[in-house]
Amino acid sequence: MPVEGEWARADILRVLRDICSNEDLDWPYIARLYDFDLASMDDPQGVVPIAAWHGVFEHVAEALGSDAVMFDLFNNVEIGCLSVFDYLFACAPTLRHACQAWVKFMPIRTNACRVVFEETETSGYLEWPILEGRGEWRQSMFARVGWAAHQLEQALDMHAPPIMIDLATAAPESTSALQKKYQGRLNFCVPRNRISFPRALLSRPLPRHDPHLYEIILKSAMTEMELFGQKESPLSRIANEVASNLSQGASALPLISARLGMSQRAVQRLLEKEGTSFRKLSEEVRRAAAERYLRSTELPMKEIAFLLGFSELSTFSRAVKTWFGVSPRKVRQASAGSPRHPAGTQHTEKTGQHGRR
Repeated sequence: MPVEGEWARADILRVLRDICSNEDLDWPYIARLYDFDLASMDDPQGVVPIAAWHGVFEHVAEALGSDAVMFDLFNNVEIGCLSVFDYLFACAPTLRHACQAWVKFMPIRTNACRVVFEETETSGYLEWPILEGRGEWRQSMFARVGWAAHQLEQALDMHAPPIMIDLATAAPESTSALQKKYQGRLNFCVPRNRISFPRALLSRPLPRHDPHLYEIILKSAMTEMELFGQKESPLSRIANEVASNLSQGASALPLISARLGMSQRAVQRLLEKEGTSFRKLSEEVRRAAAERYLRSTELPMKEIAFLLGFSELSTFSRAVKTWFGVSPRKVRQASAGSPRHPAGTQHTEKTGQHGRR
């Protein structure tokens, strides 16, 4: 396990390898290409850098020749493949408890990203905040949605429960069974990655719940928290907060510091220790977000400028030209005619350094 940097559990790559066992995939080559230890996939404590984790999903989807394949591969994964984390949801007392457990125990899966659960007067939703600047995450998100939909299907004992799926990326060119199953309830090119459902479902008792068994599951999860559950890496926490507040001004250090519960000087010192600055980190996050919006959505330029915190479209255009050498429209046109490849990591986190804790 890593002592520094952003990581995710490697067992999901083992699951991906196993469900693609009939495919001609060169996993030693993939491990070399994305710079992770091949043995970590079979190590119960194995982890990989988050950028490598994203990259592998993109690589495998391209190798399989379908940009929608991850939906179905992970919508059919058996419960329990991802350690105790699966059972936290499937065996919870209610759907509300299940969602809350995912939020609490996400640190046993990764220190780079989190899941948010919220309720409104009519709905509940699970949201996966976007990781800007850690490489192309599109296929890993398709896999996560397929897996989460399967968890909801199993927990509620419904073939296609009344959920709405929002994805902050373009629709795949290929078509999956999951897309057909949730036809009309799957939205692409929207601002967030989330699954929503009627609030009334949150109080529904789940059929697999057994109080004694769930107590054992929670104890096991707490053991894993002691092993894996270091808090979100400080640099990740700042970068994620910047990304989630872009529309309010990515360079607003007072706003971000307040949301983190830290002084401005404390944030600056932490970033200096990591060899960067708030200005540089904000610019990297903003640049990555701009590239994603232009390449993966059809949002109007004015809306993208607003989402990135630019008050004027002309200012946004100048920034894009500085970052990419061409206008926003040309960035979008160039990506429309070219195949997707794993994007390079812009985040300053030392993701390339990994080992065992």
